[in-house]
Amino acid sequence: MGELGGYIANSNAWRQGDWLRANLTLRVPAESLETALDQIKALAVKVQRESLSGEDVTEQYTDLGARLRNLEATEKELLALLTEVREKPNSTAEDILDVHRRLSEIRGEIEQVKGRMQYLEQMTAMATIDVELVPDPLAQPVVEPGWAPLRTLTEASRSLVRSLKGLVDILIWLVIYLLPILLLIAIPIVLLVLLIRWLVRRGRDRRRAKKEMEMETASREEN
Repeated sequence: MGELGGYIANSNAWRQGDWLRANLTLRVPAESLETALDQIKALAVKVQRESLSGEDVTEQYTDLGARLRNLEATEKELLALLTEVREKPNSTAEDILDVHRRLSEIRGEIEQVKGRMQYLEQMTAMATIDVELVPDPLAQPVVEPGWAPLRTLTEASRSLVRSLKGLVDILIWLVIYLLPILLLIAIPIVLLVLLIRWLVRRGRDRRRAKKEMEMETASREEN
């Protein structure tokens, strides 16, 4: 665009998934629009969409010109009035400040109108081209640039070591911290279970012995 007198007004690039996309706003002289479009299309693999539009600013520019003339006429009248107020012997500082304040407002409006007219002149002299760059899937290499298998291997090894360290830490906590607590809780329970089993066995043995004695007594009485 430089050889045509154009420039890049705005650019925006972002990554969508694995694809890098971009939007460009170019400004070129209006008489070089067709040449610029041909150059851009020559760089593309495929042009998917193209549209041209224009805006007629003649009426707006004419209205601004008329407004500018009115404002400049008002400015001349205020300048004359300011001179007149200053020359009056009975004029006060407030009278002079009022005229000067109004004169400043008119000057500000004149600058705004001139700025708008200059902008419209630039808009008519320069054409705006919006370009959206979309990558071609067939142009993507088989192996992505920047692929580093050794780095992937190193990262995988580090992840494995971190996982093993985590497992060892868990085992240490189980043996040093949790196991003694479980033993302190389990020992009374085991003793209680053994005591209950001993009492049950003892009661069963007593009942068996008593039953045997009764049977022996009964056998003696029969004899």
